[in-house]
Amino acid sequence: MAGCRIGIGRDAVKSILPDEVPVVIDTLRAASTIVTALASGVTEIIPVACDEEAFRLKEQGMVIAGESGGVKLPGFDLGNSPLEVQNRIQRSPCKTMAFKTSNMVPLLLMLPRAWICSSLNLSIMAHHLKGTDVSIIAVGGEHGVTEDLAVAIALFGLLSNAPFDEHLITYFIQESPAARHLSTIGYRDDVMFISRVNIYDVLPYYDGRTIKNRYVCD
Repeated sequence: MAGCRIGIGRDAVKSILPDEVPVVIDTLRAASTIVTALASGVTEIIPVACDEEAFRLKEQGMVIAGESGGVKLPGFDLGNSPLEVQNRIQRSPCKTMAFKTSNMVPLLLMLPRAWICSSLNLSIMAHHLKGTDVSIIAVGGEHGVTEDLAVAIALFGLLSNAPFDEHLITYFIQESPAARHLSTIGYRDDVMFISRVNIYDVLPYYDGRTIKNRYVCD
């Protein structure tokens, strides 16, 4: 039987074993924004470490999205918001996007490869990773890790063939400190959008350089 472990934040990155596949979870909101972007037609997302790199890509014609403290960065086209990204792509489709966030992107750039999971693509991720040794990383941040651990535990359960109640995931996302913070700064709609479960058949994969959807419909 394949193994599965859950860790939190950057310490979990340091403890990944050679035969384990990392799965990064940042439910509110980076992982959910990535899942939604790929489901909406973006084919490639480039995680960037600094504003200068993002603006260099913007000069080349690329859409750039990013946040600090949950708020869209000055000069960026979009924030770290699945609804904002979805609406922009519906109005003006784009294939490539650069992405900078406070918590998930710096952690992701520490890894040579990783899958990216949120509430929105939970079941398809579990189905894809069945039989694989997995290290699940709940990213967390300034406002705790409640919602990421909820999704991580649900993924662990699915990989272990244990039943779970989708309503519990919704509850933990909506009642988390991170959700309360986002609501106070105007992103309650994002919280409600993300608190849904299994909306997209998307498998975001980071290959050490870019993030692409590895899902192929049978």
